[in-house]
Amino acid sequence: MAKKQTLEEIVKVEFRDCRFHADCMALMVKKQRGRDKWMNVFLAVTSSSSIAGWAIWSEYGKIWGFIIALSQVITALKPLFPFNKHVHTLNTHCYKQEALFLELEELWFKVKDKRIAEDEARQQLTHLKKRITENEFFDDDDGFEFSKEVIDEANKMTKETLSVKYNIED
Repeated sequence: MAKKQTLEEIVKVEFRDCRFHADCMALMVKKQRGRDKWMNVFLAVTSSSSIAGWAIWSEYGKIWGFIIALSQVITALKPLFPFNKHVHTLNTHCYKQEALFLELEELWFKVKDKRIAEDEARQQLTHLKKRITENEFFDDDDGFEFSKEVIDEANKMTKETLSVKYNIED
């Protein structure tokens, strides 16, 4: 028979989960910004140097021609890779997740220090969980999921943050 979790343990689980999702979102913002930056750098370099490139790279015309053609394909397809939109969406959700995390932190300390009645704490927790769930939902238009790499890195970040700042060990 499973041991019944205390309210403090329940809040701690939500606390960890909220921190983990905030870390995932922060990592995705960084990743999306990087993709957008490198795509824009590539397009800027190829478009601004394409005319001069033919003269400079006359020996490597086929290679340069391929690079120019690739830049044209990327330019045409760029609207299908809305990294800027993803950054904006993720930033908004990440900011809200951080604020919700701070509310959970406050609740966790109140529960831990027994400065709140259990019924009131459970009500606050239920309300926070609803808001967190809403924030962690992304429209299908955003079309991204957290990769294994992001999840693994976020788990490390979360574990370190909880250990260092809150003395919470898994």
